[in-house]
Formats: sequence, C-alpha cells, structure tokens
Amino acid sequence: MSLPTDLSVFDILNLFRCYWFLSRDWLVSLVTTAQWTDGLSIDWVEFLPMVHTHLVWYAIKLAPSVPTAKVKQVMFAFLLEVLNGDGPALSFFAPYHIRASHK
Repeated sequence: MSLPTDLSVFDILNLFRCYWFLSRDWLVSLVTTAQWTDGLSIDWVEFLPMVHTHLVWYAIKLAPSVPTAKVKQVMFAFLLEVLNGDGPALSFFAPYHIRASHK
C-alpha cells in the first residue's frame, strides 16, 4: 500500500482504525503505568521499552511514508482510544466491510 507523505493526523488515525487490530486486554496487560482523568478515562500510559518499540514498529509499518514523529503521535492517540474502549464494539477480527459500516 503506497501512501502520500502529507497525510493528516486524522487520515493516519483512520488508517489505524481500519487496519490495526489490538486486543484491549492484551494492551492493558502491557501497561506499566497509567494516569486517569477526572472523567475516568485513561489519558497517559507507559509501556516497557520493548513493548513501546514493538508498537511503534507496527505503526510505522502501516504508514511507512509518513514521518515517524507524526506516526508516533497518532499511535498514542489510537492506543488511548483502544484502552478507553472508544469506538464501535466489534469483534477483534471483524471483516473490513463490517468495520467500515460501523464508522
């Protein structure tokens, strides 16, 4: 998949939403520390360096032509969405046409 280098953060976030399947339970098990907002949503997390590297590697793999700093910034927002359970409740491996119809 060839992508332009000038994707917006929203384009990258939508790319992650469509093509990156992360189990919330798995992700929670890898968090070393987290902070909550007054509204009880997670607004900051830290992972072990090896886990962080693994997540960054996959994020860059999905958007290889986009600058790494931008990909990492969007990745963090995406991880917070997953951890907070935002978005439609879908099966982990729901077919794309089902995921797309829930947007």
